[in-house]
Amino acid sequence: MARLKGGWNQRGRVRSLEEIGSAISFNIWQIAGQGVLDLENEGFQTDTHSQRLDVLCEYAAFCLNMVDRILHEQFDLEQRNRMISSAGLHLAGIVQDNRQETNGAGDYRNDFLALLNDRIANYSSCQFSRSDGPSFVYLRMVGDYVSQKMGDKDNKWITGYVIDIAGDKLFKSLRRILPGLIDPAKRVRESEGLAEEGMIVGSDYE
Repeated sequence: MARLKGGWNQRGRVRSLEEIGSAISFNIWQIAGQGVLDLENEGFQTDTHSQRLDVLCEYAAFCLNMVDRILHEQFDLEQRNRMISSAGLHLAGIVQDNRQETNGAGDYRNDFLALLNDRIANYSSCQFSRSDGPSFVYLRMVGDYVSQKMGDKDNKWITGYVIDIAGDKLFKSLRRILPGLIDPAKRVRESEGLAEEGMIVGSDYE
């Protein structure tokens, strides 16, 4: 696993919200990848690299939604949308590169963006605490999604593993690296938003 980046080089330079979103996406990919490795180390079987990417994409979508929830009280909806959209689009590019190496040519980018939008919409109804993390219902939902990607062999055990162990580890990894990444965003003035095409839209949680 590559080292997580919890801060910036050249700290005096002003970062755009889009740059911050890109840095968030890099860390999410590493955290999600470690989550897949942990899953395998616990004895849950993945048969192919394509299946590993399926699970990694579910973890990445879960992490991106948690970032959106963590940012909720610190930034307005437009600012959050810019960071989350940038992070989602960068993640989609990473997925495209990895899928092409594994599965051959295809439009994996848009498939992943569709997955992100679907998951963000579904997770938006779940409770989340910035201090304690995702609720049981939230964790059960992501556990079920991961279980569906893992096949029949370990299916009945995976949701419990995500609820009891994996979800909390993903949350704590995000909470550890986010402060150093988003602090510059608090100094960014409002500017033009992202174009609507390809945009990942954060939710206005109650």
